[in-house]
Amino acid sequence: MGFEDSALTRLRRYREEADRSLALAQEAEDNARRFFERLFAGLEYVAVIGRQAGFEVEAAQAKDLITLHVVARPGVEARVAFGLLRGAAAETDEDLMHEELSRYSLDPSGYSGRILGWSEAAGEEPCQTFAVYRDGVWKTKGLFVAKAHGKVDDSDDVLNGFCLRILGRLIDLAALTGGVGRRWDATTYKLLDLVNGEEAPVEFRFPR
Repeated sequence: MGFEDSALTRLRRYREEADRSLALAQEAEDNARRFFERLFAGLEYVAVIGRQAGFEVEAAQAKDLITLHVVARPGVEARVAFGLLRGAAAETDEDLMHEELSRYSLDPSGYSGRILGWSEAAGEEPCQTFAVYRDGVWKTKGLFVAKAHGKVDDSDDVLNGFCLRILGRLIDLAALTGGVGRRWDATTYKLLDLVNGEEAPVEFRFPR
């Protein structure tokens, strides 16, 4: 076999392996998008119920970003945003690990897609993390839901119940219910801050 034939045979094997790896990673990414869309549908549904209960609630989606905003009364509000990340990668967080994988598994068959959540009350870092795997399993941990898991194709009732937990937690943040509180921060607050209308130096306390 000449060099070109040998090289072609070898590169065809590479092509097969590349196609396999890309397809496995794409499955995880596709499932993360499916879950993201179902998450928005659930949040939109419970927002309607929230408005019927007397809260001002709005769920909105702009491309790869979902925002949920609740107003308990004028000037008393809270917001959470969920963003879908592009791509897929191996999971290393034990709480988010697929039951059949270890944190050392870097094979694309174990890759997960990611959705992150942020809330102004919790600071700039993500306060909720979702891992979504190629077989449809999703797991989450964070401020709004301490720990939960399910399947992308779970029934609407199951996912709507999950979204209701998120909305309830957002109401807790807005109205300081459910064990949520705030305390004066030790940060120095100057007269100029008061004159300029700066927010009072407080920090939120979240129940463990």
